[in-house]
Amino acid sequence: MRSARTAPLWAEFDAKVAVLELAVVRTEQAISFVGVIIALYVALFVAPAMGWTLAVCSGGTTLWFTVERMLLARGRGVRVLRWVNPVIELVIPAVGLVVMARTQGAAYALASWVPPMLFVFLILLSIVRLRPALPLVIGVVGALEYLLVYLLVLRREPLLGYLDGALYRLPMQVVRSISIALFGGMGMVVSTTLRRTVGQAVSQTRAKELFGKYRIGAKIASGGMGTVYEALYCPEGGFQRKVAIKRVHAHLAQEPSFVDSFRAEAELGARLAHPNIVAVFDFGLVEDTYFFAMEHIDGMDLLRLRKRCKAGGISIPTRLVALIGREIAEGLAFAHEVALDAEGKPLHVVHRDLNPSNVLVSRTGQIKISDFGVAKALGDRLEVETRHFVGKMSYLAPEQARGEAFDARADLFSLGLVVWELLCLRRVFERQTDAETLLAVMGTAAPPPSSLRPELAGGPWDAFCAKALAPDPGMRFQSAREMATALGALMEHDGVPRPDELSELVRRAEQVEPPGATPDASGESVHASAASSRSEAATVREEVKL
Repeated sequence: MRSARTAPLWAEFDAKVAVLELAVVRTEQAISFVGVIIALYVALFVAPAMGWTLAVCSGGTTLWFTVERMLLARGRGVRVLRWVNPVIELVIPAVGLVVMARTQGAAYALASWVPPMLFVFLILLSIVRLRPALPLVIGVVGALEYLLVYLLVLRREPLLGYLDGALYRLPMQVVRSISIALFGGMGMVVSTTLRRTVGQAVSQTRAKELFGKYRIGAKIASGGMGTVYEALYCPEGGFQRKVAIKRVHAHLAQEPSFVDSFRAEAELGARLAHPNIVAVFDFGLVEDTYFFAMEHIDGMDLLRLRKRCKAGGISIPTRLVALIGREIAEGLAFAHEVALDAEGKPLHVVHRDLNPSNVLVSRTGQIKISDFGVAKALGDRLEVETRHFVGKMSYLAPEQARGEAFDARADLFSLGLVVWELLCLRRVFERQTDAETLLAVMGTAAPPPSSLRPELAGGPWDAFCAKALAPDPGMRFQSAREMATALGALMEHDGVPRPDELSELVRRAEQVEPPGATPDASGESVHASAASSRSEAATVREEVKL
């Protein structure tokens, strides 16, 4: 019944059984209420004693199902109620039989279609719950219940003038009880078949939905070059792993130059194996579309964190800013100095588009650099020269903005901007127009953080930011390791954060909804390279002079 393929499906189903149980209880609540109306009609126009008694009983069941519905809607007592409810349900037909027998006589009770229909209805409900053993249990218990009510109550009641024929004698009631039990057995077969069919359908649908070894989920973001989806890695064997899939647009998949660039991005990401860099697991071609699979990061990017903290009046402690900056610097140090190509030679990767939307912080406090889509591996070259801008204009280093040759120190300038903005919760160079932003990047010095956070006056943060944001690359930190060391010293100076302090900040920020929130500012989880796809449409691809 639970194969390795369908086991995750039914585990998820069992975990969310409250949804289905709630639907069943709503149905029972509605039917009980209708029962009250019918019983009142019977009381007024047919048989007062029986009608009023059944109205009270139906009112009691309606009240019970109403309370149960409220509990299930709030997620309370789900595991208990899923077993208690069938017990309550089984009492209803027995009570109906007793009431009819005591008010109208045994013959009327035995001839009525209502109690048998109630047993059938209960078995049908148990089938809908897709719990194969439940229909059989209800059928067997219902059969015994019917027989006991007959022996203890109905057989002792007068037949009110009816002939004591075979229809009302014990052998016929045994047959009826056996029929109820058999119907329960049939319900078990149907429920089992339904589960098996659902499992097979899911398996077949899974095969159709799978993108290679991945099941595509919700779309996270779409940009000029591709779309990023949540996905599940679904190999044979039943286990799953959440990943992010970046798929190129179909029309771009036909352009060899773009495919080569996309493949190079995936290969570069796969070689940047570091705790502070989003990992790339896989690259391939499925259904004429190229993709690569990346690590899924459950949390938010620094852009969202900054916006939410500002909107919620949350000042980010300097020790956390230092921690975030140091982790980014460690990732950059690996990319700049440690990562090797297939021949074991240093890649010297420059990110070129480091900005808050490309740095992710997980709910567990991990810091990950994403989007190396416009990164450049310098190899033996000392610097890269471009004819066009690459990356977000307000985070370019001045030499990038001027179109001059630049090296890894441009990434350090961008990191300095990220750190400054986390300290002050505002942008440095963004202006009304691109031209004004570009002029600000090339000719405006960032104010010291203490001008916006007076408590930093006289401390080391002003000096750090002045060095990190020096317009002249020669006056900045000369390596990511040097910058990481400086940030580590700042963290020691301001107090080492608790292990859970950063994750706690993320949780607090998630509770804030900024005014005029856009999809970029939502509280949904962010996965690797979602931010990159959002900004790709505004990113100009470079033409490199070799």
